Formats: sequence, C-alpha cells, structure tokens
Amino acid sequence: MSLRFFQEAVILMLPLIVGGVLHMIVVKLDALSYLKRPLHPSWFGVNKTWRGMILMPLLTVLGVYVARLVEDAWGVRLLAEHSPLALGLTLGLGYALAELPNSLMKRRLGIRPGEMSDHHPWLFSIIDQADSVIGCALVYALWGVGEWSMQAGLILLGTLVHLMLNYLLWLCGVRRHPL
Repeated sequence: MSLRFFQEAVILMLPLIVGGVLHMIVVKLDALSYLKRPLHPSWFGVNKTWRGMILMPLLTVLGVYVARLVEDAWGVRLLAEHSPLALGLTLGLGYALAELPNSLMKRRLGIRPGEMSDHHPWLFSIIDQADSVIGCALVYALWGVGEWSMQAGLILLGTLVHLMLNYLLWLCGVRRHPL
C-alpha cells in the first residue's frame, strides 16, 4: 500500500474519529442529558439514544472540516468538492444508523445493552466496530468519494482504528469497556 493510500484513508477516517471522540466525551460528561432518551429500548437497548442520533451527525461535520485542513496540507483532493455540512451530516447519520441492526441482533440474543457477549466476545467486538465503518464506507460510495478499493481498505483499516481508539478511550477513562 502506498503513502497516498494511507493519506486518503486518514482523511476519510478523520471526520468519524473527530465526531466519535467528541461524542464519547459528551456521553462521559453526560452533557445534553435531556437528549439521552432511548430510540427504542426493547429493540436497540437503552444506549442507542436520540443524543447520539442527533450529535453524531453534527459532530462529524466538525470532523469533515478537520479532514479538509489535513487534505489541503497534504495536497490531496477527496472531500474538497463536497459540502462539509452535507457530507458530515450524512456520514454521522450513516455511522449512527449502521449501529442499529447490530444492537437489534444483540437484544434478540439476550446480550444486555453496553455489555459484551459471553460467547465469542472478540467476534462481537469486531462486529460492533465494523458496523459503523461499513455504514460510513457506504456513505462515501454514495457520494462518489474514493474508489471501491479505497472503501474496502477503509472498512478493514477503519475497523482496526476504531478498535484501537476504543482501547485508548478506555485507558483514558472515557469508555467502560476496552473494546
């Protein structure tokens, strides 16, 4: 893989990294708690809330602006022709919506909200991180950002980065679980 591939992958991941980290800080601080209403507790559990569904798209817009700054510094043009507001909102919404089927499946399997599966915890951890990455890769594909090989690489690399960031957030006391 070339330096250009990694530069493009970083630029495509930055909006979600910024949005996701800021969202975790909001959750940790219990800010905007009036939005902490579950979308549908029996389907998705109590942790999938309106706060996340609203904030993730808004915070991802900030991430698109950060990615555009990096893009300019590196001379890469992936996001420059797209509206940061529209792209950020759709990426954040794609991220949040893509987590819902997995949450629904875990509720049906009897896994409590916010808990890990006793059976195959690594598999569920990977699925927990890959779902939102796949949602974002789909949004990028719909926007025509990057080629199919970049989106496939983004799913693999993005899932790995998501796992590593969760571990770092756990070390910093922002997350309850390392994965």
